[in-house]
Order: sequence, then C-alpha cells, then structure tokens
Amino acid sequence: MKLSLRNLYRKANSIYLFALITLIGTSCKPLSRVGNHNIPIEPVTKNGFKKLNGTYSNSFDTSFGKINHYPGTGQSDYERLTILNQLFHNYPETAWRDKNNKYIDPKEKWIKIEFQSKNLAIISMYHNEDSIFSKKIHGKVQNGYFYLRPKVYIFPLVPLIFGYNFERVRIGKTIDNSLILEHNIEAWAFALFAGGEDHGAASSIYRTKSK
Repeated sequence: MKLSLRNLYRKANSIYLFALITLIGTSCKPLSRVGNHNIPIEPVTKNGFKKLNGTYSNSFDTSFGKINHYPGTGQSDYERLTILNQLFHNYPETAWRDKNNKYIDPKEKWIKIEFQSKNLAIISMYHNEDSIFSKKIHGKVQNGYFYLRPKVYIFPLVPLIFGYNFERVRIGKTIDNSLILEHNIEAWAFALFAGGEDHGAASSIYRTKSK
C-alpha cells in the first residue's frame, strides 16, 4: 500500500522529532556530574523523602557552574538561579510584584516545600509572611535526590517558530540542612528574524529559614 504524501510527512516528522529529542537528551551533562562534589550530601531515600520539607531562601548562598544565555535578557544569573526560576517556567505575576506593584527582591521571597508523597510535592512562595501562590511538582526519588520530571518542549512550526527546550532538575539536602538544586538546560529557539539559546549546568545551595 502506497503511503500518501501527508502520511510520509507525518512519519518523517516523527522520526525527526525523536532524533532531535535523543540528540538533546544525550548532549546534556548528566546531573551526577554537575556542581562541587566536595559538598557533603545527606542522601534522600524513598521512605525519607520528607527530609526535603522546609522553608528556604529563594536566592542562593553559593553556586557552582554556569548557564549561558544568548542574547542577554537583562536578567542576572542571581535572578535566574532562584528556586522558582529553576522549578517553573511560569508562575503568577504576584510572585514578581507586591500589592503596591513594587518589585519583590528575590532575597525577600521564601520557598516552602511540602512533600505529599515520594512522587509529589507542593511548592509555595511567601513574602513578608504572606502566602503568594502554590504549585505542584512531580518526580521520583533516585540516587539520593528527588528528580523532577524533565521539561521537554519542541516548537516545530517552521518557518514561523522553531526550537526546543530540554531541562533536568534534581533537589537534594546537604548535611548542614541546606537545600541544593542541580539544573542543566539545552534550549534554542528561532522566530522569524530573532533567536536565542540557553545551555549549561549549575548547582546552587539555599539556606533554611531560621525560626
């Protein structure tokens, strides 16, 4: 039976997308190779996932590695490597500005993590002790960390927009009770006459909020 041109196009497109996802995935540095391995980690187990529960500064104390962005967006690495920016692509406008429309400094934001099961956690943001919003994250406990589901997006609308985004994040705990996030990304997009890309890996540490 002869395949129609439409079916041939769909088949070729599926093969192309599969090859692209495989290429992107294999090009990312494994999370096990990210960061400073001299930092003592308290391994998280499938029965001890609530060890990650707590309230943490949204801005890092220490960071290792580099995520490169082109072209520059005016956003500093300090802002990009917040907990919120690494866990979510989008979150409410209220997380950026307070009730008076004043910009909220990342240092004034606190992130509460509450695991409901070994595969699900609630992430909440606080500002001045007020709860701003909450969102869920999903993943699994593996190799002493909680691995979020990979963020994979393909934009195949040639020639209007074409690109991809592949991100992996894992959350761990240091022996001094700080939170550690390890993140890598390979992303590229082109829309008409403009384009941009992100790539690299970073490991950042966030302190626990004192009571």
